[in-house]
Amino acid sequence: MIRLNREALIARAILRAPLQPFSCIEWWRGCALYQIYIRSFRDSNRDGIGDICGVIEKLDYIEKLNVDGFWLSPFFASPQKDFGYDITDFRRVDGAHGTLDDFLVLLESAHRRELKVLIDFTPAHTSDEHPWFRESRSSRTNPKADWYIWSDGADDGCPPNNWLSSFGGAAWTWDPRRSQYYYHPFLTCQPALNLRKADVFEAICGEMKFWLDLGVDGFRLDAVQCLACDPDLRGNPPVSSAGSGVLIGGGPNNPFGRQSHLFDRDVPEALDLIERLRKATDVYDEERVLIGELADVDSSRLSEKYTAHGEGFHAVYDFDLINAEPSAGALVEMIDRRAAFLRTGWLMNVFSNHDSVRSVSNLMQFVVGDGLRREAAKLLAFMQFALKGGGLMYQGEELGLTHPILAYEDLRDPWGKNLWPDFQGRDGARTLMPWRSKAPHAGFTEGNKPWIKVAEEHLELAVDRQEEDPDSNLNFVRSFLAWRKDRPVLKFGGERVRGAELAPLIVWDRYGEDTMLTCIANFSAEERLFPLGGETWDEVLEGPGLSRQLTDHGLVLPPLGFAILSRRIDAELRGELP
Repeated sequence: MIRLNREALIARAILRAPLQPFSCIEWWRGCALYQIYIRSFRDSNRDGIGDICGVIEKLDYIEKLNVDGFWLSPFFASPQKDFGYDITDFRRVDGAHGTLDDFLVLLESAHRRELKVLIDFTPAHTSDEHPWFRESRSSRTNPKADWYIWSDGADDGCPPNNWLSSFGGAAWTWDPRRSQYYYHPFLTCQPALNLRKADVFEAICGEMKFWLDLGVDGFRLDAVQCLACDPDLRGNPPVSSAGSGVLIGGGPNNPFGRQSHLFDRDVPEALDLIERLRKATDVYDEERVLIGELADVDSSRLSEKYTAHGEGFHAVYDFDLINAEPSAGALVEMIDRRAAFLRTGWLMNVFSNHDSVRSVSNLMQFVVGDGLRREAAKLLAFMQFALKGGGLMYQGEELGLTHPILAYEDLRDPWGKNLWPDFQGRDGARTLMPWRSKAPHAGFTEGNKPWIKVAEEHLELAVDRQEEDPDSNLNFVRSFLAWRKDRPVLKFGGERVRGAELAPLIVWDRYGEDTMLTCIANFSAEERLFPLGGETWDEVLEGPGLSRQLTDHGLVLPPLGFAILSRRIDAELRGELP
């Protein structure tokens, strides 16, 4: 009954009920979080690999972004075959990144600055060097024999079904010690846990509890579409002629995209696991948050299922905004579809992360060319934090970093190496954070050989240069996020998307309590006019980067410009809103 009352209060606040202000809504709805890819952020001990102490050094920088907190890529003990996403000990900090004492200092220092700290966690797989897997593969009768997904081969000796790894090749690897195949949705070194077995699920909850007891504010859960697979191991059908499959990264020649992933991704058996993970988190007095990453699937229709009615994850983030064609028509269709499916759940807006092409390059490639990089970066940041949902900003996006193209010999990503040259991998998004434009390795390290190179084109976009430029992308992000904190409608309000006929303008309304804000983004390299006839607004808001140029015909938006109009919600307008 307590949950029903709480959810009712949230629903009333989101749907503009005047008696319940936005103050009753949880902190994570509409929050701004900063993603830190530790390996490339800052190296404090000169070994060429970013570390926790490097993050501590830069906490003042993170605080000045005016975000609500940050999440850290995996720093657990790992052989680093997938750079931390192959874990051998969930409770031990990898020596390359520091110590547990370093993390506790980071946690306390962040909390002192009122910054939330989330950590990346892989609930569905471990490294093949994890003690659990070593025991599991030793025989078919050991105590952990069924802690992972094992199967006999087909009659002809081939794998038990046609499942494919999204990294390329079969998702099954033969193990001669058991004379069986084990399942791995990603690299062969990342065997899938059998979370439907009670002992395994409790063990994973215990690993999460260790960090929650230390005081972390929650988790970004990796690849939650793989929490379970079909218990009967049925094979996937091919993509239909109508295109029912979803082709995710890895390029058009990755065979993973030729299957409809009905039985190895997003299976019904996962929903019970998700609800149980939420219950294990809800026992803490202060709310701890679970944000699930959805990839490899048609996530626009799944976000509600994974977060519905406050019984699943608190929120999910997907690759819809990352993979969407950056045009006004395509984005309006995608945002509208997202809103249609998402009724009681919650999404985080993500335009880029450590697995994807940097968003500025994506937009410039399709829309504006090279001449409007700064404008493109500001427009994307505006949309990320003005659309409904929270926002996860990947390190370097606040600088408007472009996506460098690396030579094969500079690649470190096993996915990229597997599928090169059709797919360049993820290293372009993982190059070193540029702190000082004229320092060796852009100030990432005082050592001689960082783990990956700095992108030369990023030097002119370094933090020290942008801090000196009042019109820089960095200073825009800082000021816009500070401005947004005082406008709860942009953080928590409902959303109504206007029609695609306004393209290349994207127009959406955010509403709550007694106010509606109409957000307008010009997705073109030319000046555009938003006509004001037919509706009455109270004012054109003044704020960081917002256009306020009015003519007799309407509101003028410069190339890649944006604006916000405000009006009070009267009885007539209230009846029109969803």
